[in-house]
Amino acid sequence: MTATDQPVDTDHDGHVSDWVYIKTALWLGFFTAVEVFTYFESVHKMPDWLLILILCTLMVVKFFLVAAIFMHLKYDNAVFTKFIVAGLIVAYPVYMVMGYAMEWWPDPHWVVKVLTVAVPPTIAAVWLLGAWQGGDDDAHA
Repeated sequence: MTATDQPVDTDHDGHVSDWVYIKTALWLGFFTAVEVFTYFESVHKMPDWLLILILCTLMVVKFFLVAAIFMHLKYDNAVFTKFIVAGLIVAYPVYMVMGYAMEWWPDPHWVVKVLTVAVPPTIAAVWLLGAWQGGDDDAHA
């Protein structure tokens, strides 16, 4: 990898800069604060289905941040990213359907069930197809 091929947030050795980790930690902290806020039902008065949708979406977003930055998938071979994201796309709907079948979640309208099962894997699929597809296949050869 030459200096011109390096991602923007890397130093001269090709390593991710410390600032990338700090920004990621700040975003993870913000998302965690939003998750903690969902526990205070007396403050926000949101319906249960919306809480589940928010928490599950944040779960997927935080997974992506940790996998992309701390597990270095953003800068690694694209095949590793595709395996991780494909596993999430398959596992998440199974988890949600099981939750509804076992009555762990509230019993909302069927449209809400479809949204809570479909929205986070859709985010994962968009990521898999468009955004962070990993680094060059030749970079570590």
